[in-house]
Amino acid sequence: MTGNASGEGLAVEFDRHRAYLAAVAYRMLGSYADAEDAVQETWLRLARTDVTDVEDLRAWLTRVVSRICLDQLRVRTRRPEDPLDALPDLETAIPGPASRIETAERVSYALMIVLDQLEPDERLAYVLHDVFGMPFGEVAGVVDRTPATARKLASRARERLRGAQPSGDATRRQQRAVVDAFLEAAGTGNFEGLIGVLHPDVEFRVDEGPAGIRIVRGAEQVANGATRFRQGVTRYEFEVVELGDRLGVLSTDDGEPASLLLITSEGDRIIAMEARRLR
Repeated sequence: MTGNASGEGLAVEFDRHRAYLAAVAYRMLGSYADAEDAVQETWLRLARTDVTDVEDLRAWLTRVVSRICLDQLRVRTRRPEDPLDALPDLETAIPGPASRIETAERVSYALMIVLDQLEPDERLAYVLHDVFGMPFGEVAGVVDRTPATARKLASRARERLRGAQPSGDATRRQQRAVVDAFLEAAGTGNFEGLIGVLHPDVEFRVDEGPAGIRIVRGAEQVANGATRFRQGVTRYEFEVVELGDRLGVLSTDDGEPASLLLITSEGDRIIAMEARRLR
């Protein structure tokens, strides 16, 4: 920016970039409310900073909101992601000619869940570079690393998103067969079928919100719980989604995401499950 921007002029400029900044912050934090807080803090920092000599205000704002998000990720506990539908479409959020950043492919809801498994610096490097096209030289400035290290962070994030061990078509088909068998047995109340697809020492972690995490161990105990849950939520719809090297089951209630079941399997048995509330 050149010249001295008035407070009113600065606010107008900031509003032009607000939707874009919300998109960046959401993909960092996975929570629309947290993203809004980060955007508001970015405005407060802009309002008390002399940006007369800043040539690219959006690049400056991107660095600021990214640093704010990184600080939040480093100190907060893990939390469920909000549905992506809460966010405005990047292609219509910002007027003017489309750019790579403005037309970046929307991140799927399932991917947002996987992003939550990354370390803060990995998540930031991946989102800024792979989703929004920021050069590694600029990413490095946000995470206080060298460009080479920023590149490694993004590469490590990609590896974790793909899964620590590459899943071939045969492995993925086997995983899907296990998940389908579990859903079929749970849906029909087939206790023996559930026992057959669950490892004897399976562990089921259930996020119960403020009450904390409840852990259920053993095939019989997990099978009993799965049968009761499935019979009590007949109004829900279930969709199998890919989550890196695992599969998950997304449940929706009248089109709204309700919960996500992360499933880890080995061979033809489920060895671990984790249920997360999404509202």
